[in-house]
Amino acid sequence: MPRRFFLFFVTLAVAASAEDTQGLVVPLKQVSVSSPVLQEIIDHVLVEEGATVKENQVLIELRREKEELEVQQATQVVQQRRFTAEGAQKLYNEKIGSKEAALEKQTELELAKIQLAAAHVRLKEKTIRAPLNGIVVKKYKEAGEAVDRVEKLLDVVNIDQVYVQFYLDPKLMQTVKQDQEIPVRFPVIGTQDFPGRVSFIDPRIDAGSGLFRVKVLIDNADHKIKAGMRGMADFAKLR
Repeated sequence: MPRRFFLFFVTLAVAASAEDTQGLVVPLKQVSVSSPVLQEIIDHVLVEEGATVKENQVLIELRREKEELEVQQATQVVQQRRFTAEGAQKLYNEKIGSKEAALEKQTELELAKIQLAAAHVRLKEKTIRAPLNGIVVKKYKEAGEAVDRVEKLLDVVNIDQVYVQFYLDPKLMQTVKQDQEIPVRFPVIGTQDFPGRVSFIDPRIDAGSGLFRVKVLIDNADHKIKAGMRGMADFAKLR
């Protein structure tokens, strides 16, 4: 083995204590953005992989001409039904028309309003927005392609905070507590300790490995820590 590689491995061995446990970094949140409509053509994809997006930001626009016409039609029907209902109510107030006729026309107006609201919902579904703040890490479709309901369009992850997931010996169950602070370091980015907090302790022990799962939450505003990294922590120091 070349000397420089030997020294590298010796340095790693010194840096990591015998009690260190290795964990895996996972995003705070990860969402696959899908289409809410049965079948449609994509008009515009407004983001690329690597883009930072804000919650409710428009990501994709689907073809929407039919829905826009439905809204216009439903709006006209509401206006017509309102005019008729107001006329029937006026006749009833003047003792010329019947209460039943006025009620019938008012009911027709309310039904038309419901149909207009439904048309607005169908139109709104053609604009797909970000469900959370995050980074676009995968794009599955391009403009002009067809998409079906629940078919993936984009993957968005939030790593403003991250979890480091550890699997620990059951003997530590008595010492690891919710909200305990524990430093975590990531050898791939240096020897710096990042302050973490125990956010979840699985009450189950995995039958296959004989270990239990713990998640440590770490603030990551500068995105130094990446999903998929390995983190090291010494849970034996917790008392």
